[in-house]
Amino acid sequence: VFDPGQGMPMFSGPELLRMVEQATYVTVNDYEAKLLQDKTGKTLNQIADRVKALVVTLGSDGSLIRAGGKEFSIPTPKPAAIVDPTGCGDAYRAGLLYGIQAGWDWETTGRLASLMGALKIASRGGQNHQYSRLELMDLYRQHFGSRITL
Repeated sequence: VFDPGQGMPMFSGPELLRMVEQATYVTVNDYEAKLLQDKTGKTLNQIADRVKALVVTLGSDGSLIRAGGKEFSIPTPKPAAIVDPTGCGDAYRAGLLYGIQAGWDWETTGRLASLMGALKIASRGGQNHQYSRLELMDLYRQHFGSRITL
């Protein structure tokens, strides 16, 4: 997974494109997606064509996953509270990585990732939130109306 994050401004367009081409997945937020396009001169679809999936997080507007020539719009569950966004992207990526390693489809993977980010924002600090597998499975069902097994 290539997640350039805050380091993106340090790289040139050709360097970023080379890293994209070495990756299987690319994940960025909406600001980073714009910067990636500007620096490489490539559209998001052109970037997505170089990897298995391009994931763009959109904060409270959810995320977009481009994979296999398709685009999946992933909603964000309403968080219990908005306390601290620190670590929300990391929590999202944890859900994303779980779904990828489990072999899930992109909608299920994206929904778990989105749920993880929404749960994180309700607590202060980057690592002060804890949920059991059963709690996560129940929250997933409550928010998305379908079941997962963790």
